[in-house]
Amino acid sequence: MSHVSTPLPSSDEPTTRATNARTLRAVDYLRISTEEQKKGYGVARQSRKTVRHIAVKHWQHVATYKDEGVSGSLEAADRGDLKRLMEDAQKTPRPFDIVVVPDGRVIGRKGRAFWRWVWALEDIGVYVAVVADDYDNTTSEGRKKMRRDADYAETEWETIRDRTQGGLQEKAELTPAAHIGGRPPYGYKIANKGTPGSYLVIDEAEAKVIRYVYDLVVSEGLNLRKATIRLNAEEITARSGKAWTRDNLRDRVMSSPVLDGVLVFRGKHAKTDEHDNPLWGDSVKIELPRILNADESAELRRKVAETAKHSSGQREFYPLTGRIVSLCRRTYTGISRASEREGARYYRCAGNAPKDLSQKSCSCSYIDADALEGHVWKKVMDIASDSEKLQELAAEWIGMAAGDKSALTDRITDLDRQIEGMNASITAVIVATAKQSKSAEAIEAATAALNEELQQLQNLRAEAAEWLVEMEESDRYAQDLRALASMARKSFPDMAPQQQAAILSLLELKVTVKGTVSGGRRGGVPCTVRAWYVAAGLDVPAASLSDGDWAKIAPLLPKGRMGVVRRSVDAIFYKARTGKSWPDVIKETGATRQASKHFNAWSSGETWDRVNAALADVERVPLSEPELLPPIVIEGRVDPSAMLHPEERSRTGCR
Repeated sequence: MSHVSTPLPSSDEPTTRATNARTLRAVDYLRISTEEQKKGYGVARQSRKTVRHIAVKHWQHVATYKDEGVSGSLEAADRGDLKRLMEDAQKTPRPFDIVVVPDGRVIGRKGRAFWRWVWALEDIGVYVAVVADDYDNTTSEGRKKMRRDADYAETEWETIRDRTQGGLQEKAELTPAAHIGGRPPYGYKIANKGTPGSYLVIDEAEAKVIRYVYDLVVSEGLNLRKATIRLNAEEITARSGKAWTRDNLRDRVMSSPVLDGVLVFRGKHAKTDEHDNPLWGDSVKIELPRILNADESAELRRKVAETAKHSSGQREFYPLTGRIVSLCRRTYTGISRASEREGARYYRCAGNAPKDLSQKSCSCSYIDADALEGHVWKKVMDIASDSEKLQELAAEWIGMAAGDKSALTDRITDLDRQIEGMNASITAVIVATAKQSKSAEAIEAATAALNEELQQLQNLRAEAAEWLVEMEESDRYAQDLRALASMARKSFPDMAPQQQAAILSLLELKVTVKGTVSGGRRGGVPCTVRAWYVAAGLDVPAASLSDGDWAKIAPLLPKGRMGVVRRSVDAIFYKARTGKSWPDVIKETGATRQASKHFNAWSSGETWDRVNAALADVERVPLSEPELLPPIVIEGRVDPSAMLHPEERSRTGCR
């Protein structure tokens, strides 16, 4: 079905006259890609066209939205100014009446994306003008032309896609080692590139690397991480010319083309219909010339699995891995640091351990895993046990506001009126033509254009009715969400981490880090002073030492010039009381950097035990509880279809 929505306002003559009677407020949207920038093009070139067009139409130019160096493949929500334009279009009062674009490509690489954007604006009463085609939908004729072009674009796209997919299927089935498109697998290159008969052959340079990795793993017993280090040390780079990473090496060397000599066309990610039947053709196994023989491949698989098992050990599970966005816009991954304390678990930003060793590490805080998971899961339980909150999140996922149901009902009523009028017009033409004793062919020709318009209106009504059915399903969604809320109150508190991860996926939960761990510390590394007092079961002296208290412990410590040792002792106590970082402690107490070294030396033996025993009578206070978490924002939304019963999923098309 072509995605064409109801023309707004309706195409009756009074509305058209009202539109012409006032000056429209126009904005233009401009976009150029990075490639266009490299060629020296800028938005100024597009701006000249749109500004001139607005002037010719006698509209009022009120604003410009522009995205520079932005790919046409990105969705509107991922483009700064296009997202802002769509948000402004929803405002009341609306700041503009029409959006002018130089051509449809500024919205998306595929024409279909442009038309869907046009209809989305039209649905809220905002017009669109296209400079390249010199048309807009402010008039009845303009709307008709845009609908015809949209239908043509959809049909043409479907035709091209059918032909292309059919040709690829035939090539995959009939051409030995066929190259279907895209980059060849590692170890192979394209022969007869650029021709319909292109196929894959072994790239000897890359095959040599694969065989070398085989020797490192099978003959020398290295795991893939150590093999990666060896390759980089010998300056053997990946295809990109950059250093290898362990994941990149695994994906390239352990691929099906390398190990099995097979490239699967239309594999597990191929598009299917609602019955899971392939849309464009069956899966095809394309046989490739082998780099490793079957025995070598089996041995490599066995050795990689064996070395991975020996090196991995028992791993902790981190349900928030990949769901935490850092200050440097990367994601956090769970890691274990058992060398620091038993059971130490943290989340670390990917920028702290870049896979490319040439990249500089970021300064994002490590985050204590137990503290973060506990905080986030409490928030999840609060949300999941409240059916009203769940329904709010579900409404965001569906993308329909409370008023959309009545708007859709009005839209269907308006379409029914237009369809009724179109049927009356067709009847009148048939009667008039018949009175002239015209043939059936003449009557068909006279009504062809009207029948085409009628079919488009009927398609629009069917689409609107389908949306209305989806909205009416919200009652079932609400019922399922109430059931989820009831379940949450009973079972969420005792869920294992793996079960928590499934719920986090259902809620599409995201945690965004907005700052660093407090206290000036980078986070993730336990305070050794605090750890000593926790292990000893002692509170910490409440204030700096008096002269009398200092006299008790001075004989236990080395002599220092200018009171350095005494200031170190006070700094250590201050750090235990506040939990602050050494740089902050030194700045605030006047101690030197020697304070940290003093503590490490004294705590490694019995010196610090004797110091605290000598101060048994001084007033003490409990250790401060460290702030383990940075400022964070927790967001989520619910996919209600995930809660539907199987028969309901089938009926509504949710998968």
